[in-house]
Amino acid sequence: MSVTTPTSTTLSISHLLIADLPLCEPFGIAFHTEKCIPGAFNVGTFVRNWTQFIESGIGTILGLWRGETLIGGLGGIVVADLTSGEMTVNELFWYVQPDARHGTWPIRLIKELKIWGAAHGATRLRMVHILMPNESASTVKLAHVYRQLGLRPIEVAYDGEI
Repeated sequence: MSVTTPTSTTLSISHLLIADLPLCEPFGIAFHTEKCIPGAFNVGTFVRNWTQFIESGIGTILGLWRGETLIGGLGGIVVADLTSGEMTVNELFWYVQPDARHGTWPIRLIKELKIWGAAHGATRLRMVHILMPNESASTVKLAHVYRQLGLRPIEVAYDGEI
């Protein structure tokens, strides 16, 4: 799927190939920084894990491209829910460069993940929102987007060293 914007820059979404995975490094670093995720983004670990997910058929990364430049992506895997057994597509990351977050393209990534998940046997979608240090579940800016997609909050995760 693609469209030409008024600036003649083509945006498109496509499933990344294993050869494309290293292109995720800039937004992987940005995602870690923006969301204050503990530890450092490791592109080798990222490529190794996503290669396994893609090769096994349980995972995909939908890349958002501006022309030939990867400007974001949404990665998900289809697995059976650990308690119900229901096949669920689980979002593992969703990042779009700040200058491309307007409009419908970030939401199109989610809709494409739902389509991919359904084609791979999923009947549910799980999205995760990583809270910023000064954010609470009640102040999530994207809450209205998740609700419009028919999603509701079901869990808050906590993180810390052991």
